[in-house]
Amino acid sequence: MSTKQEPDKEPQEGQARRGAVRLTTVYGGRVCQSGKAYPCVISDVSETGVRLRLKDIENKSSIISDYPVQLIFDRLGEYKSLNGDMVWLGGEDATMGIKFSDIEKKRHRVISALMPNRWNLVQNSASAEGENG
Repeated sequence: MSTKQEPDKEPQEGQARRGAVRLTTVYGGRVCQSGKAYPCVISDVSETGVRLRLKDIENKSSIISDYPVQLIFDRLGEYKSLNGDMVWLGGEDATMGIKFSDIEKKRHRVISALMPNRWNLVQNSASAEGENG
């Protein structure tokens, strides 16, 4: 297990690295790992993961790669957190990507609580495409 993630290239805007719709947000949260919590700003959410920026760039060196994290959305509280793994870490800033490891049903429930109207639009759009496709 390494103690520090080597910087990867951050995904560029419009790059198709996932099949899930990404919803732009600005929510406060905390990335928790090994009993420590690091405040962050969550900027993108999809059903498969999130993009976030640590509020304190000094905390970047404390995050252990290839080690599970828990993401707490301040708006929802600790009981609706999601688990995941860090998949990339920005080079010169404190942005990072987390891929969720929770089951799909839990991810949907939490994202729906976080942004109910937008999530319902995405789900209805996906259902309509499935029926027409």
